[in-house]
Amino acid sequence: MLAYITRRLVYGLVTLLALSIIVFTLLQLSGGGPLDRLKLNPRMAPYIQALTEQWGLDQPLYKQYWTWLKNYVSPCTSTDPQGCTTSFGLKNAIPIVMLVLAIAATAFVIYSVKSHWRGALILFVWFVAILFAFRNMSIAFNWGISFQGAGPVWDLVFSRVGATFRLGFTALFLALMVGIPLGIYQAIRQYSFFDQLGTTAAFVAFSTPIFVIALALQILLALKLEQWTGVKLFYVTGMNNPGYGEMSFLQQIADTLQHLTLPALSIALISLAGYSRFQRASMLDVLHSDYLRTAKAKGLPRRRIIVKHALRNALIPIVTLVSLDVAFIIGGAIITESIFGWPGIGRLYIVAIGTVDYPVVMSIVMIIGIGIVIMNIVADILYGVMDPRVRYD
Repeated sequence: MLAYITRRLVYGLVTLLALSIIVFTLLQLSGGGPLDRLKLNPRMAPYIQALTEQWGLDQPLYKQYWTWLKNYVSPCTSTDPQGCTTSFGLKNAIPIVMLVLAIAATAFVIYSVKSHWRGALILFVWFVAILFAFRNMSIAFNWGISFQGAGPVWDLVFSRVGATFRLGFTALFLALMVGIPLGIYQAIRQYSFFDQLGTTAAFVAFSTPIFVIALALQILLALKLEQWTGVKLFYVTGMNNPGYGEMSFLQQIADTLQHLTLPALSIALISLAGYSRFQRASMLDVLHSDYLRTAKAKGLPRRRIIVKHALRNALIPIVTLVSLDVAFIIGGAIITESIFGWPGIGRLYIVAIGTVDYPVVMSIVMIIGIGIVIMNIVADILYGVMDPRVRYD
């Protein structure tokens, strides 16, 4: 298993390198320079000259890429130019230690724990490790400063990551909590009216563009519902009200839910449709298997057959689907954040593309790519944990 994880990490690094080259090249070929807007202001000449020297914008394309790559993977030090707000020291080792401990704990769980709860235990280990790593992370990398003068790219991106995580994980939670039980019930009640209705609704949701769903939710559940009831249940823009800091704890939760519900639903509805269809197909395949027929012939209760024997094997394909769905959720967040005015990295990404702010664009693309690579590796590990037939030798 360790050799397999190491091999996948190497493949992941190669994939990320190829991704960075392709995106960097496309940005350079998109037309217009990153400093064109700044050149309209004569007073920005010293600032433009500093950026040109820092990023090698007057050099050939391959030298510009090499300069960006060196900066991207270089920790900040006290001698770095603008763009670094945190120095690299011994305290920065905490996230690395948490990562090593999480890998060691994962290996221990895989080889020592034989319960069917191994998958959930591994997820819990990584959740705790990532939580502690982020809470204690004081490391910063030299991603430079925004070409549009918005400040250091590291601070700019990570000041918005929390908002995108809140939106994405809420959407994923809603999709899993509704989509999986829905698919299971449709499989159990195959060809019933509920099954036909769920299938039709899933196809409609899956084929509808996310911006249409977002606009429809804004009109129906925010504007029209307020007109009909006289009560404002949901907001159509922003993440919190201006007086959020002065609210009580319960008021803050209510305010967050009022702002979060519609954008999370707009992303979750499409994922929910996919999960329900995949879960239904997987559950039907398991229900018609020989070992389920044997369990029925032994007289086991129907609930025990479904929950203990069928559900675990039927959930295996969903693990892979969730890992792949991370990319879709982030892509959906880019559009949804623009529609709902959500202050996340998706909205920042759209603005950065429009202004050819390639330090910001490259940083966001690489963060998304790293997340997808990690999620795919975790999915492969969980696949082997949940399915004894899978072996990584």
